[in-house]
Formats: sequence, structure tokens, C-alpha cells
Amino acid sequence: MSRFDLPDFSAARGCHLLVAVSGGADSVALLCLLAERRDALALTLTAAHVEHGIRGAESLADAEYCRALCRRLGVPLRIAHVDVPALARETGEGIETAARRARYDALRRIRRETGAEWIALAHHMDDQAETVLMHLLRGSGPDGAGGMDERSGDLYRPLLSTPRRALEQFLRERGVAWRTDRTNLSPDTPRNALRLHGLPALEESYPAAARALSRYAEAARCENRFMQRLTDAFLRDHLDEGPYGRRIRRPEEADEAILRRAIRAACPQPLAHDRLVELVALCAKARGRIALTGGAMAERTPRAIYFLPAGAGLPAPVPLAEAGEIRFGEIGSLRVRPCVAAPVRDAPFRQVLRRDALAGAVVRTRRDGDRIRPLGTGDRLLSDVLTDRRVDRPLRDFVPLIAKGGRVLWAAGICIAEEAALRSESDAALELEWHLEPWAQKALGE
Repeated sequence: MSRFDLPDFSAARGCHLLVAVSGGADSVALLCLLAERRDALALTLTAAHVEHGIRGAESLADAEYCRALCRRLGVPLRIAHVDVPALARETGEGIETAARRARYDALRRIRRETGAEWIALAHHMDDQAETVLMHLLRGSGPDGAGGMDERSGDLYRPLLSTPRRALEQFLRERGVAWRTDRTNLSPDTPRNALRLHGLPALEESYPAAARALSRYAEAARCENRFMQRLTDAFLRDHLDEGPYGRRIRRPEEADEAILRRAIRAACPQPLAHDRLVELVALCAKARGRIALTGGAMAERTPRAIYFLPAGAGLPAPVPLAEAGEIRFGEIGSLRVRPCVAAPVRDAPFRQVLRRDALAGAVVRTRRDGDRIRPLGTGDRLLSDVLTDRRVDRPLRDFVPLIAKGGRVLWAAGICIAEEAALRSESDAALELEWHLEPWAQKALGE
């Protein structure tokens, strides 16, 4: 292996690594390389082999090979046996998908049991090239073009700049044999087809195509990190969340490249490319709605784009007491106390109202047909008042109300009704003051 191809394990210095070993050349080379550098880097190594139960005796022989290899290297080995065909039948997944999920589940369980910081995987330059090509051929965006990261969560891939041939040469020089999984020799999966036919054909016309794709992925990851920092900064200033769902305020302020990432982050479900494009186009409008899966909805208002769940949990009505504190679900708390009859100005979430008008009232959210007679005006539908006050439609259900029957006496932050207003200084009065949750203070206090 040339100096150019030598992997750099410095990121793992002093760490406990769980090395995934299948018995193939890639993972065997990784384990041997780490074992050679173990003392210099103060590494603690544990190996893990997942036997999938797919290839019968061959699969069991792979496990025995890994056991003998680890014994020779002085690395403790954990073996997990998984019946992938049974798992695939149970879940309806394909064999490859079920095997991958079972393998990572087993590796993460062993990592927790052994206390290892990272799971070391033997994905190399050729694997990276295959991954990038697969993502591009599926129409992936910039994130897919970046392929695999060297470090992602609890996964550590130190060989992404090392070609497969260099790993095999390293093993030959040390006289280390490896196992061959015959299922990798059949072009019956997209990755196998690329490995066996696609990349070799590319290399004929474009020598070192795999290395070029690996460089492209590294450049894409670098730019993705920059774009993600810009997106995170935009979301810190524009993303809100509450029981109504999530919203991006003033999405028109973002460049489309940032907006696409922001929408993916804000939307609670995965988005196909065409749906993402539709949502970006929705942001260019003043109003509109797009149905999402499972009854969810995206809605554009003049102030924001909302991502609304299928059913918003609204608090049940609560009788209004003449004194004390009333908790009203996720919206906040209402404090009630007797007071002198003095009107309140410039405090939208505090009011002084007549006690007799409030008798029998409840704290609730709006209902169809609710009516109110704001001070100095005629009788109106509450929905029309909320529209005039430019309360975003998705937030209107969360405006806390004091109401009797279908008559609204106070829509907090909006207006009070004529019939609840003070008439004289001698009126028996109650002070009502809302202490809203932060999301409600922000959303309803606009």
C-alpha cells in the first residue's frame, strides 16, 4: 500500500472501536490495519461479526474464519446470529434491506454492550464511488452527491480515500487470506451491477473514475456543510413549533437553495423531489395549500408556510372560576382575581371585565358559528374578526377565548365584547391575565 493510500486513523486516537468484520478483504484489511496501529494510537479494539443466516454453511464458515483471525490478532470478537430470511418474510422487506437493518441493529447493540465509542466500517473509495453513482442515478440532491461521511453519528469510515485494490495488496503482502461472499458476484442488485460492470466500464473510458467520484463526493460534502450552516442560521430565526405543527416565517427571505433545505427540515415527513418543488413554489404565493401524506397539510399564509399534522390536539373547555389559576393545555395559564373596575389598555393578554357578564363562562377555543360584538362595532362572526386582525388561519384554533354558549366575551390578544366591558367604576370586576407558553406568546402576540 503506497503512502498516498494509507488511511489516517488519527481521528480515533485513544478511542474504543467496534470493528465490523465480515471476513471479506475490506473488513479484514481494516481490522489488520487497526491492529498494527493499536499501540501507536492507544486504541482499544473489539470486533463484531454478524452472521445473517442467508448462505448456510458458507455463512457459518465466515464466522469461524473471523473467530480464528481475531484470535491471531488478539482482538476480542462478538458474533451475532440473525435469521434475515425470516426477518424479511416478517417485515415484507427485500433480503438486502432486511440484512442491512439487522446488521446495523446488531452492531449498535454490541457497541452499547461493549462501551465502544464508534463502529468502524470498511467502506472504501470504490464503495464511495458506487454510492455516489447510485444516488445520482436515483435523482438525489446535493446530500446524496456527498456520499458517505467519514464520521456519521456512531459510524466511523476511515477507508473512504483508500481503493479496494490497495486493501487487497496490503493483505497479500502480509500473507492474509480473506473470504469471498458469492452473493457479491451476481449482478442482481443495483450496487452489484455497478461494482461488476458499471465502474469497470467507466474506468475504461475515464481512468481513475472511482477516485474522481470520491473527490467529487468530498467537495460536495464540504459545500453541503456550508449550506447546512446557512440553513441552520435561517431556521434559528424563522422556524417556530407549537401544537399547531411547524411553520417557517417569511420563507420568501431565503434563497431557493436554502429554502429547499429548510422545508426538508421543517416538514415532519420525507419529501419526494416533485413534492419539494411544489412546496417551494407554494412559498412564492401569498396563500395556498398542498396535501401531504397521512392527512397532513402544508399551508401558505402571507406570514409563513405551515406544516400541519392531521389532527391538532386542542384543550377541552374549562369553567371560568372567579379566582385562582386555570391551566389551559399547551396554550398557557389564565390567572383570575377580583379587582377594581379600571379598564386595561395596551396589554392584549390582560383584561378587566364585569363579573356578572362572566358568570357561567368557560375558557375554550373557537367553534363554528362563534359570534362577538367588539367594542364600538356591530355583531360579527369571530372568524371574520380574526381574518380582519390578520391572524393566520392555522393559529385561529389556538386563540384562547372566554365564552358563554356561542357568544365570545374575550378573544385574548384580539378584542373584548361589548357585553363584558366595564360600564362604571362601581362594577364588580375580575382581572383576567394570560401567561402564555413561549410558542403561543410568539405566535399569538404577532
